[in-house]
Amino acid sequence: MTDALIWGASGGMGRALVQMLAHSGWRVFAAARDTARIPDSAYRRYHFEAVDQALLRDVALDLAHESSGLDLWIYAAGGLRAEQLHRMAPPSWNDVLDSNLNGAFMTATQTVHLVREGGSIFFIGAYVDHLILPKMGAYAAAKAGLEALVEVLQKEQRHLNVSLVRPGAVDTPFWQNVPFHLPAAAKQPEAVAQAILEHHRKGGRGALDL
Repeated sequence: MTDALIWGASGGMGRALVQMLAHSGWRVFAAARDTARIPDSAYRRYHFEAVDQALLRDVALDLAHESSGLDLWIYAAGGLRAEQLHRMAPPSWNDVLDSNLNGAFMTATQTVHLVREGGSIFFIGAYVDHLILPKMGAYAAAKAGLEALVEVLQKEQRHLNVSLVRPGAVDTPFWQNVPFHLPAAAKQPEAVAQAILEHHRKGGRGALDL
C-alpha cells in the first residue's frame, strides 16, 4: 500500500492531487481547513489550521497508527491577501505568512519523520521574481522564505527526496484573490498533479519548474 499525505487538500491543486492519487490506487490522507471540500476519495480527512500545534499533533498521532510510512508528502496549502504594504494590518500579514510559510515549517516538523526513507516531500512554491508587484508583498515574502526553508530541508533530510514545485499560473479559485487577470496559458491543476507524481516516480529532488 502506498500512502500519501496532502496538506491543503480542499484547494484547487490539493483536490486534484487527492483525486489523481486515489484513482491511481494510493491511500490518501488529506488535511484541510475546510474538510467538507476534501474529495470523497480520500482515505482519511483531517481538519488543520496552519499553525495550530494541537491539531497538527493529532494528525501526526493518527498517521502513526494508520500508516507504516508515507511515500509522498505534499504541502499545497496557502493563501493570499492582496493589499499594499502600508495599508496591510499585521493580522493580514500574519495570515499570509502562516498559510504559506509557517504552516509549511510546522507541518514538516510534526510529520516529516513519518515519511519512509527514499520517500518524496513536495512544497508548492512560486516563481518569486514574478511576484515582486504591488499588493503582492506578503505573498512574495512568504514564497521567498519557503525557497530558503526547502533548500535547508533538502540538506538536513538527505534520505528523502525534497522538492520545491514552481508551477507558474494555475487555474484555481486562488486567482479570485489576485489583483490580476488569470493568464491565458494558465495550467490546469490536474496537469500540475501529474507532473508531481511523475517527479516522485523518477525519484526526483530539487526544483520542479513547470
